[in-house]
Amino acid sequence: MRRGHLPIRTCIGCHQKKRQDELVRLEMTPGGKVIINEKRGKGKRGYYLCPTLNCFTMAKKRSKLAQSLRGEECFLSFKERLSQEGIRGGGS
Repeated sequence: MRRGHLPIRTCIGCHQKKRQDELVRLEMTPGGKVIINEKRGKGKRGYYLCPTLNCFTMAKKRSKLAQSLRGEECFLSFKERLSQEGIRGGGS
């Protein structure tokens, strides 16, 4: 990566392009669970999402991860992260 270069990723909820550091990375485990990956690990299939409940809800409705995202555990983890960061349900 070039010095000063910030990768651009697309939110799977609202489809807006943003800097990678502005988005939350979701990742599928080998067991099919969706987790929030703080370390942005390499080599695993990851998806990016704006840190808002609106984008999470849209992703649950229309993304490839729809079935997995319906899991209550992932939703609670995402909601907890938002509350820790002081972000509420707002848009992207």
